[in-house]
Amino acid sequence: MTSQHERAGVTTSLTVRAAAGQLRILPVWQALGPHAATARRTRVHCSRKHNVDEMTLMFEAVSTSDLREVASRLNAQSWVVATSLHTLPAGSSTVR
Repeated sequence: MTSQHERAGVTTSLTVRAAAGQLRILPVWQALGPHAATARRTRVHCSRKHNVDEMTLMFEAVSTSDLREVASRLNAQSWVVATSLHTLPAGSSTVR
């Protein structure tokens, strides 16, 4: 079955932020559950200026509601400072 996002050509990104040195990569992938295999692109960035590490994952075939649930689970972790979701037209990318 094709999701609404696949039909509409929408890309959604999930960004997880943690204090510098506190980002836990494996728990992020575990929180994605079955959606981990559908990640199209991943970026990990360390900002010394803002003293934060972040991981951004791009998805084309995962519903925003499913990613909201993942973000909610991650926000419950003590090491997570914040999570955010962004929706873009397919082919757009803020991740370099």
